[in-house]
Amino acid sequence: MASRQAVPSPSHEGAPAERTLRSSTRRRLGALMAGVALAASATFGSAVTAPEATAAPAGSADAFLNATGQPGPHRVPGHYFTSPGIPQAQRAAAPNVLAGPSMPIYVGNSICTLAVVGYDKAGNKVGITAGHCGGPGAPVISMDSERAGQIGTVVRNGYPDYAVIKFNNKVRLTRGYNNVHLGALGGPAPASLQQMCKTGVATGVSCGPMLAISGPFLVSHICGSEGDSGAPIYVGNRLVGIVNGGAGNLPSCTTPLQGPFHAPTAGAAWTVIAADLNAAGGVGAGFRLA
Repeated sequence: MASRQAVPSPSHEGAPAERTLRSSTRRRLGALMAGVALAASATFGSAVTAPEATAAPAGSADAFLNATGQPGPHRVPGHYFTSPGIPQAQRAAAPNVLAGPSMPIYVGNSICTLAVVGYDKAGNKVGITAGHCGGPGAPVISMDSERAGQIGTVVRNGYPDYAVIKFNNKVRLTRGYNNVHLGALGGPAPASLQQMCKTGVATGVSCGPMLAISGPFLVSHICGSEGDSGAPIYVGNRLVGIVNGGAGNLPSCTTPLQGPFHAPTAGAAWTVIAADLNAAGGVGAGFRLA
């Protein structure tokens, strides 16, 4: 099984969003949020060989889940949600590679999802994904354009659990990729129960209510799983965070048959990531949208 970097465990003690939840909301969410913690064993990100998926049913059970899940492509083994396909704009960009929010990537030996791309104050082409996907020096390849080979390298990991990718000259940047079209970064945290969405390679597009703020993490009942790490979390066209892992003891999403019975998702808030980028300096500092 691929090694995973521990993600800081969010503490819900005195979290601002919990203090502002109405009493009725507390009652409805109390059982769900009790004991919520982000654990290293729950971080999303799967190896190319998908060792985490080895427990997925095989044979007739696998055929059943394929039949009862969403139509393909199912791009991460053991998952039965519709993964985003390869955009026509990506094919048209060849021999260059189009990089944008929600593009699936290989980071070293891990499958992850790109959150956002843009330029830093030095003019470097930069992308952001989850930090546990790979450390400094890890090569990055687009799953949508594998023949192009390496398109970038992880140059730094930062707090909380994000990675900075520096792209090479093969890459063209875009704000819009598949269904995700970003026009703004950060801003106010989503309100309690406000709908947030994400797009990732394992579980596709899913939306759910904002539940709580826990340290640097936004906790929402969005479906996510291995491979979705780094995926953009957005409200409308505004990026508010990136997918980091599952919260609590419920399983991650593998099949639509689970319905709402899956772990909430914890995602690092973009405002915290941006502050860390600027404080660290170097590649990624002064990040702006492409």
